[in-house]
Amino acid sequence: MADESRDPDGTVSGALRATLKEVLLTGPVTRRSIAYRLEMDPSTISRSARALIAAGLAQEEMEEPGARPSTRGRRFQPLEIDPQGGQVLGIAITPVLQTVALADIGGNIIAGTDFVVEPIGDVDKVVRRIAQESRRLIGTHLEDRSRLLGGLLAVTAMVDITRGSITQCPYLGWGPVPIRAQLADLLNVPMQVRTLANVVAQAELLFGVARGCGNMLGLLCGPGTAAAVLIDGRIVGDSGFPTGGIGMMTVTGEDGTEGTLDDHASGVGILRRLQGGSLARLPLSTLNEALGDAIERDRTGDSPVAAQMARAGRELGRIVVQYGNFVRPEMVVVAGPLALAPSYMAAAKETVEEGLNRGVEVAASSATGAEGGWWATCSMAIHEYLIEQPLDLSVLGPPPS
Repeated sequence: MADESRDPDGTVSGALRATLKEVLLTGPVTRRSIAYRLEMDPSTISRSARALIAAGLAQEEMEEPGARPSTRGRRFQPLEIDPQGGQVLGIAITPVLQTVALADIGGNIIAGTDFVVEPIGDVDKVVRRIAQESRRLIGTHLEDRSRLLGGLLAVTAMVDITRGSITQCPYLGWGPVPIRAQLADLLNVPMQVRTLANVVAQAELLFGVARGCGNMLGLLCGPGTAAAVLIDGRIVGDSGFPTGGIGMMTVTGEDGTEGTLDDHASGVGILRRLQGGSLARLPLSTLNEALGDAIERDRTGDSPVAAQMARAGRELGRIVVQYGNFVRPEMVVVAGPLALAPSYMAAAKETVEEGLNRGVEVAASSATGAEGGWWATCSMAIHEYLIEQPLDLSVLGPPPS
């Protein structure tokens, strides 16, 4: 008898893939709800559900203790992702911090680590350290790696997602890098590469504070500034341009001076105005510590710092208003260290609300703060390997017992 869950090439069928997507994005969810939303025959969804459960990717939601069925016979419980069904790696590279995290496909972080490689411009050194930390996490926490689906690297760079290569990387000082192939060879797992701002924005839209939105503007605000635009739930410009390079845009500040958006609205711009002079010779780790100190001083009510944070927030808000007039976002989500600065966020929110006048919500990202980056990269790795990439159940190890 033919396996109805497989297409001829061995990958999961369209019906099974659609069912898995519903379970991942909306679960726990009943078979009846899935059939209604997909406009498919309930028996087709039931067969898909059985295949997913048999493969160890889905499970029925546990009943509450003492619950009694309302009807006679077998009662199907809502479906949800089986956390034991697989694992993913989430990796991030920024100028000031590198992270590696291991998660199960239920979105639970198994373990993670943050570190700083200096000099960040040494791409080979960074890649080797990423591979070293990934192998350490895998070796420590996975007895069996047969269900390690793959890894997703999010990087502050412009990315060719088809080739998995970095094309431009002004913040890191790298040239073109075939980084997907390098990491895949070092780790012996599939790898995908995405622009960090896009990863954070999509994670928020699918799993975070912007869940359910169609149009959204995501901003990554730290030492530099990046953005991602999503329209009808889809990223506009997968390579990262023009949105990803927003920090390099030439703008006129509220004081009439011309410069880049980073000069006016980023963490480096704030530090220049607070400290005076050039910051070019300072190590990136020192800049990051200085920005963290400024954010903490803003949180404790330091007036000079709060004034500079508010100014930068207004500058950011003015650009958001320009984007918003054609993107028409339902929500603006701010991630990165500056999302923790109250004066920055308050000024940006006020500027956006006054400029757009459409009830657009400005919110801090779920990817802000401790382990937030782990959540974003791992969430999108799960989505990548369960939904976006062809999923061949035959290559997975035995399902969890």
